[in-house]
Amino acid sequence: MENETEKQILKELKSMNKSLQEMNKKIDNIDSDGKPSSLLWDISKSLLIGVFILGPAIVVVMSLFQLIGSWLFN
Repeated sequence: MENETEKQILKELKSMNKSLQEMNKKIDNIDSDGKPSSLLWDISKSLLIGVFILGPAIVVVMSLFQLIGSWLFN
């Protein structure tokens, strides 16, 4: 049982390593194509994702917790 679990974990790690290597190759190909990655664009894109996607998602989750808490404790 334990040996089988270890084999599954090793198999999963190998597949993750392979996919990471493929992603690194794709990134290297994009970088070598002459498209410079703009640090300012990456920063602003991350900020906008955080503000417009992550922010409202956090608000919805917190509101649900407050609503459920008010139902349970009142």
